Amino acid sequence: MRIGINGRFLVAKRTGVQRAAYNLVRTLFEVDRSNEYILFTGRSQLENPEWDYPNVTIVPSFIKEGENFRNHLWEQFELPRLAKKYKVDILHSPANMAPLIYKRASIVHIHDLCFVVNPQWYSYLFHRVYNFIIPRLARKSTVVVTNSNNSRNDLLQFCDVDSEKVRLIYWAVDDTFHIVPKSSSLDKIKEGDYILYVGSLEPRKNISSLIKAYETLRLRNPDIKTKLVLIGGESPLFADAQLKIKSYKNDIIFKGFVPDDMLRAYYRKAKVVAYPSLYEGFGLPPLEAMASGSPVVTSNTSSLPEVVGDAALLVSPYDIDQIAATLARVIRSPQLQENLRQLGQEQVRKFNWYRVARNILGVYYEVYSGLTGKDSESHLSLDTWKDLVIKEKQFLEQSRLNRLRVQL
Repeated sequence: MRIGINGRFLVAKRTGVQRAAYNLVRTLFEVDRSNEYILFTGRSQLENPEWDYPNVTIVPSFIKEGENFRNHLWEQFELPRLAKKYKVDILHSPANMAPLIYKRASIVHIHDLCFVVNPQWYSYLFHRVYNFIIPRLARKSTVVVTNSNNSRNDLLQFCDVDSEKVRLIYWAVDDTFHIVPKSSSLDKIKEGDYILYVGSLEPRKNISSLIKAYETLRLRNPDIKTKLVLIGGESPLFADAQLKIKSYKNDIIFKGFVPDDMLRAYYRKAKVVAYPSLYEGFGLPPLEAMASGSPVVTSNTSSLPEVVGDAALLVSPYDIDQIAATLARVIRSPQLQENLRQLGQEQVRKFNWYRVARNILGVYYEVYSGLTGKDSESHLSLDTWKDLVIKEKQFLEQSRLNRLRVQL
C-alpha cells in the first residue's frame, strides 16, 4: 500500500489533537516496514530524524506554523493534487480536518463534535467553518476514526453518518509521561503543595468552576494551604473563558505553556490533578496525570468516565461544593492519594500507541481490500501482528520499570 499522511498537524502548535496525531504517525513509521508512506507536510520536517525510514517519503510544501488560513487552503486544494500526483492508495488525515474535494479512498480522524454540541464555546468563524466541513467530511470519507463511544454517538447523531464506516479506536498517552522528569526540572518547581490543572483556557474546560471550587475549598478548610497551578494557554478559536478570581489570588498561579519536561515535573509533584471539563472527545490530561503517578479528580460527563474507569474520583462539573469537597478529601488523605496512583498506573496501561497503531493498520488493510477486492489483503500479516504485540509488551514492561525507579 501507498499511504498518504496529511501532515498539516506537524506545523501547528502541539496541543491535544496534534500531539495525538504526532504520536500515532511516529509509531506507525516505527513499526510498519511493509507499506510505503508519503508524508505531506511543511519544509521544516525535512530534516526531522523521526521520519528517517526507508519506506517514508517526505513531500514538503510551503505550510508553516502560525499561518492557519494559508495552511487551510493548502489542505483543501493543494493536498488533493499532491495525493493524486504521488498515487497514494489511501489518504489518512489524523487531526480532525481533511480535504473536502478529495474523491479517492480516505480515512479521517474526528476526535469530537464539541463545536456542534456546544457552539457557544467557540468563535463565530470557527464554529461556522467546522460545522460546515466536518459533517460533510464524515459522510464522504471511506472510514471515520474516533476515539470514544461518546464521540462515536455524537457522530451518528449530528453528522448523519453511516454507522458501518465509523471505527472506535482509543487514543493513548504520550510515552514521555512514563519517564521520570529530570531532577533539574523538579527542582525548578517552587509552588510547594498544589492542585494542578493542565489544558487550554477555554470555556468547556470549566476553569471558572475549578477556581470557584478552589476558593470554596480554602474558605472551608483554613488549614489547607495548597495552591492551584494552571498550565495551558488561551486561543483565539475559543470564546472568552471569562476567568474571575475573587480570593486567594496569590495562590492561583497561571503558568501558560511549559516545556514537556517541566510539564512532566508538574504532574509528578502535584497533590492531585483536577480536570472538571464539561465536554471531552477523549480527555488526555487525566491519562497523562496517571502515567506520571498523580491522583486524578475529573468529571462524570462525556467521555471522561469511559477513559479513567475506576482509577479517578468523579464529580459533577456543575457542582462547586462537590468539586471542593472531593479535592479536600484527596489532599487530606495520603492513603487515598496512593490508592489512586496505583489504580491510575494500571488504567493507563490500557492506552498505548503500539495498540493504537495496530488497530489503525487494521483499518488500512480493511480499506485497501475494499479497493482491490482481495480478501487476502484485508488483514495484517501474522509476522507484523506478532511484532506489534511484542513491542507493546516491551513498552509496558519498560513503563513498569520506570514506576519501580520512582518508588525506590
